[in-house]
Amino acid sequence: MQEVIRVDNSQASAALEGKIVRFAGVPHYVLITGERGTGKTTIARRLHELSSRSRGQFLSVNCASFTAELLESELFGYEKGAFTGATTPKAGLFEICSGGTLFLDEIGELTLSLQAKLLKAVEEKRIRRVGGTSERSIEVRVIAATSRDLLGMVRKGEFRPDLFDRLNILQLETIPLRYQRERIESLLNEQLEKERTSVGRTEPFVIDKDAMRFLQALEWKGNYRELRNFATRLAVDAFDDSVITLERVRRLSSVENEVEISKEDPSGSTLIPRDLITITLDPENDDLETIYIKAAATFIEHTLKQSNGSFRGAARSLGITHSTISRILKKHQDRMSDFSHKQQTASFAAAA
Repeated sequence: MQEVIRVDNSQASAALEGKIVRFAGVPHYVLITGERGTGKTTIARRLHELSSRSRGQFLSVNCASFTAELLESELFGYEKGAFTGATTPKAGLFEICSGGTLFLDEIGELTLSLQAKLLKAVEEKRIRRVGGTSERSIEVRVIAATSRDLLGMVRKGEFRPDLFDRLNILQLETIPLRYQRERIESLLNEQLEKERTSVGRTEPFVIDKDAMRFLQALEWKGNYRELRNFATRLAVDAFDDSVITLERVRRLSSVENEVEISKEDPSGSTLIPRDLITITLDPENDDLETIYIKAAATFIEHTLKQSNGSFRGAARSLGITHSTISRILKKHQDRMSDFSHKQQTASFAAAA
């Protein structure tokens, strides 16, 4: 028998945590996808620390921070005389990180030429330094991350499909902060405590209940990074406050659409909640991944209705890409079709 329940977003967090633990125990490459500021670097580091490579080095490089030429030298190293200024040979990160984990953030920013060289490295586990003539064996686990739609880039010819397939052996998708509102209070208090030490305040920061409800209702498009930055500004701005008020955080947040606050809410909550959305779950058959897909698809369908069926409008409202919406809805459709097929099979078997 099915029952209608509200989804606790901690279920999605638990599912993600379970994947991190499982993926850490195997040697395969991992691709981490998700919005900016959702902790992709933190997840990559945890994968390393929980793995058998934890005694080796964890090195990271943001592919968007270098020109193609500099990034090639950084990754693969160079020989003496390879270019002006190369007076001595230098090992690249693939060599330095031998036995450890190399984290390539914003992998979608690589040029096609550099993608080809990276493919050789991850596929054959061999690299050639810039200006070199011989190849060197490497033994590195690569974890890549991106906030871009790599599959869409593959379709447009902007990202090599063979490299995508090689890096995408295992995939983790981060969860935006707006889907984990129950964590905002603890995360904010934790960051404020760190900032209290740095600004030299003796007493802990205290946030008024109305102020906290207001913060929990914000969209946080920059996710955890935006929350940390806000906590830093708040610690400086409210340095002398005995209690941080709603007025303080409302002014400091500088959001375009402020959240409505009501003092007459009979439930005792000062925040007017949005319409609640429920989904139907099957406790006997639904695993955590199915629950997450159902919840995401239901929320997307609700947003599509509010956007008059516009995928572009829904994507803008949710802060995700058009292709992410399509992918989640397709996953949901496939799972529902599979479930329907299983039900029909069971009915035929029972009738027989």
